[in-house]
Amino acid sequence: MKSSGILLHLSSLPGRYGVGSFAEADKFIDFMKAARQRYWQILPVTPTDDAHSPYASVSAFAGNKLFIDVEQLEDDGLLSQEDLSQFPRIKGNDYAYAQQAKDTLLEKAYRKFEKDFAPQDYVLFTESNKWWLDDYALFRALKKHFGGAGWQDWPEDIRFRTDKAMASYSELLADLVGLEKFVQYIFYKQWKVFRQKLSDAEIKLIGDVPIYVAYDSADVWANSGQFELDAQRRPSWVAGVPPDYFSEDGQLWGNPLYNWQEMKKDNYSWWLKRIGHCAEMFDVIRIDHFRAFDSYYAIKYGEKTARNGVWRKGVGMSLLGLIRKTYPQLEIIAEDLGDIPQSVYKLRDDCGLPGMKIFQFAFDGNPDNQFLPHRYPELCIGYIGTHDNDTLLGWWESLDKDTQQKVLDYLKPEEGESVNHAMIRRLMQSKANLVIVCMQDIAGQSGKYRMNLPGVTGGWSYMASDDCFSNANAVMMAELTRLTDRTGLATLTSPICEKE
Repeated sequence: MKSSGILLHLSSLPGRYGVGSFAEADKFIDFMKAARQRYWQILPVTPTDDAHSPYASVSAFAGNKLFIDVEQLEDDGLLSQEDLSQFPRIKGNDYAYAQQAKDTLLEKAYRKFEKDFAPQDYVLFTESNKWWLDDYALFRALKKHFGGAGWQDWPEDIRFRTDKAMASYSELLADLVGLEKFVQYIFYKQWKVFRQKLSDAEIKLIGDVPIYVAYDSADVWANSGQFELDAQRRPSWVAGVPPDYFSEDGQLWGNPLYNWQEMKKDNYSWWLKRIGHCAEMFDVIRIDHFRAFDSYYAIKYGEKTARNGVWRKGVGMSLLGLIRKTYPQLEIIAEDLGDIPQSVYKLRDDCGLPGMKIFQFAFDGNPDNQFLPHRYPELCIGYIGTHDNDTLLGWWESLDKDTQQKVLDYLKPEEGESVNHAMIRRLMQSKANLVIVCMQDIAGQSGKYRMNLPGVTGGWSYMASDDCFSNANAVMMAELTRLTDRTGLATLTSPICEKE
């Protein structure tokens, strides 16, 4: 059975305090229902870095406090209307305002919580998540204590996590540690409600898992032996991609590489915990930069560009097969875009996973282009573009006249049909089991509303307006969904190949 859905990150909901949050999810869920959409795809929900990128987080397990509905805390008895009045609702995206509002209000809620509340579910949450929460909360407290410095610049005793230093700092920073645990308790309490609303609406949630983690993260600090670090716990090799048509120097990401030999000794315990955590949070996950499981690009630490890296063989089926067998209910999408060798496609197929097809990549003049929708296999996810692409209209306006005509010849727009709606229609007519459309493309928004421009600092600030969720847009999507028979839930994976 075929299906369809919408890509819109939580931060892009029309938020009341500068960034979209759980507070605005109800309206979008209502729009999804009216549009007969069954899948909601979002970006990583972990804390972002200073540039607000959800792909560079201090934790692979923590939730982003900016998504917390602070007005719900008034209903919970943890904040007053007077507290909330300090931060009037605003329109538009403003990360600085959101950060200030959430930090101030969450700390006030924590003071009330520690004084007057002792719920059993808080104890259960901290105990059941102890395996990541204790390290994360102390990590965040230490960063505040050391003025925001990365853990690699902390005093040696706590950088190396000696027993004495861990005990001493845990006692010294107990209040900050408690605040961080409280914030995570609130996030996951509200997440549970959010997920129940989606379940009630029969909407599946697609989450996103970056292949790598940030060096300055609780994950690397607490699990240094799982990464390629030297004796001083500095990276020895880091991640990136080599020079290509788009970048003559390549991309130097700087993430530490996994020590796969060490990880194999405990049967990839850290990765299984990570995927297990995702399996509890999402119905489907998309693994970003999936090709690194097959082969990954390693750059010596200290290099200024990605020019001098080397390709290494990835961990392959030894981990992916284990993930599929351990979490058979979890459906996984393999992000297999870019300059991809055939071995990546074989690994993807052996794992029984769907890849991604991007409509915007289809018009290079090659009649056999794999991204032309009539060439899509059933086991794939079709997109017009993702969060890294220009909006459909921005892309269209960037094309020369000859290419625009090729697009029109392929789409054959119906009378009065806009280019963006014709492209959505053609995508939904493909054989792909699932198609996902960005909210900007449904709403017909220009290139200035794109989410991210890869390789350029900034971005991630797109916020939808209420007009995006109009009845006309919902009716258009509902009718296309009906006509293309995408009203059910799709089967996104196939059985794993037992051969390694």
